[in-house]
Amino acid sequence: MVGVNYKVHTIDVGDKTTFKSNVEDLYSYRVDCSGREVTIEEGDSAWWIEGTDAYMRRGPDTVETKEAVTVIRGYAGRDQRIDIRGGTNLPYINGCSSEQIFAPVRPGDPTLQLLYIPPHAKEQMHHIHSTARVVKVLEGSGKSIIGMDNKESIDLYPGMIIILDRMIPHHFETEEEPLLVAPIHIWSSTSTEQNHPMFHGTIQT
Repeated sequence: MVGVNYKVHTIDVGDKTTFKSNVEDLYSYRVDCSGREVTIEEGDSAWWIEGTDAYMRRGPDTVETKEAVTVIRGYAGRDQRIDIRGGTNLPYINGCSSEQIFAPVRPGDPTLQLLYIPPHAKEQMHHIHSTARVVKVLEGSGKSIIGMDNKESIDLYPGMIIILDRMIPHHFETEEEPLLVAPIHIWSSTSTEQNHPMFHGTIQT
């Protein structure tokens, strides 16, 4: 039987590392925290947040920054720079709110979001995504709860990166402080994902 061992990966502040997506993934990306010049090949794009600005740059080009840069293979949106200040305006699940920083051009394209989790949030539903999420913690503190029966708790703090492989059950929790994170959806989900026989042929009892 062939399967994929889905995992969660964390990159702490100061880690000079590069993470590469699984070879089995439908969409290829890497997260470069080396602090060195990042090369963007033709047909790819680089995404990062520096200070209060978010950037997307298409290749061929190079990026010089000490921040984590996510390079998405095979997607070359136009160059953009957006001030991320101003908060979140769209409701999300269980008291959370969100805002699109870089909206997908077409359904399913990559997107960068802001996600705000208020203080004392314990009830966010456990959920999965069909594509990977690269999440940068911007402000506040909280926990990411991972897994099913044997759940793991990961402390979240500003500057760290948490990478959720596809199909990882997870949710966020907070204590006294709110939590503001910026997740890159390597490819964004669309409603057609539930339009297949496994859903239509299933009756809940």
